[in-house]
Amino acid sequence: MLNEEARRQFLEAGTHVEIFFLFSDEGLMEVVPIAGMEKDDIVRELKIMLSERNGYAFIHISEGTMRHMDTADQADMLLVHAESRDGLSVAYCSTVAMRDEEKLLLDAVKLDGAKLEGRFK
Repeated sequence: MLNEEARRQFLEAGTHVEIFFLFSDEGLMEVVPIAGMEKDDIVRELKIMLSERNGYAFIHISEGTMRHMDTADQADMLLVHAESRDGLSVAYCSTVAMRDEEKLLLDAVKLDGAKLEGRFK
């Protein structure tokens, strides 16, 4: 559901703010927008927040650039990534395509389980 909402907001605005939704055992605990931080710092701070707050789960929405392993070709993408202490580990990657000046999103590719590097490990 959140992936569809992130896609809708991206298509409406042409971008999406990087944001974390942090959950406790009882529900949404905190919404944390991210600005001006490097990826390694974001991951480190997320792990600290989850540990200090006894976090149960998070959802991370961001934009990124992916590159094909065998070429220099790259494409922008919208990423919606969710993990929980109970083993949920799923990400939806939607490639950004351009039609003239309009940004479109291709169908999301779902990755789950062992293909993701978990933040709860």
